[in-house]
Order: sequence, then C-alpha cells, then structure tokens
Amino acid sequence: MFPLQQVTRVKTLWILGHLLLLSAEDIKERQVSLAVIGALGGTGFLWSLVAGRLPEPLPGLFLLAVGYFSGERVGYGDGWLLLALGMWLSASELFFLLFLGMGLAALWGSLFHCRELPLIPYLTAAYMIGVCI
Repeated sequence: MFPLQQVTRVKTLWILGHLLLLSAEDIKERQVSLAVIGALGGTGFLWSLVAGRLPEPLPGLFLLAVGYFSGERVGYGDGWLLLALGMWLSASELFFLLFLGMGLAALWGSLFHCRELPLIPYLTAAYMIGVCI
C-alpha cells in the first residue's frame, strides 16, 4: 500500500495540474475545456469511491445557479469546475476556495479597475494558498 502522505501529494498535484491548465485556457480564451473538467471530475469520482466519501455538489450547484441568475456574469465553466472539485474536496475546502478566489478576484479588479476577470486563475491561487496553510 502507498503511504497516505504520498497519495495526498499525488492528489494535490493532480488537482493543481488541472487548475493550472484551466487557468491558462480561461485567461487566453475566456472559456475552458469541459473535457479537462470532466477528466478531473471523473477521476475525482473514482477517488471518492476509493476513499469512501460522498462528493460535495452544493458549492458547484451554487455557482451554476449564480451563473444562471446573473446572465452568465459568472461562467458555467466555473460552476462545472467546482462540481468536479467537489469529487475531491470537502464542502469547507470548496467554500474556502470559492470565497477566497472571489475575494482575490475582487481585490485585483478593484486595484486595477478591471470589470471582467476570469475566475479560475483566482480559484487556482486560492487552492495553492489552501495547500500551503
């Protein structure tokens, strides 16, 4: 059996790799690959089965609802990403990620007078902060 610390590192790197790839897409194209999100969610579903835990859909569903009711001011890709991350992370980790990411985006936007920003790079920064804490 693999030591738990090694498995946790692999999990963290797997999530971070997907977030970095999606961040680059979000910055460059202002849209993200649902195939990459699907791969993250699919492998996360398998992870949750192996780990014996239930996926956490509420934060992702919340963000999808915000996207719908805001006329997609928050993109659906952000909500699908949070749904995929819900396969890997707990609800508290997801809400930490979401609110810190949105806070970082709001801070950046107010400092540099940006009206529209891609959210995934800020979610990625929040994930890296959470991993380091």
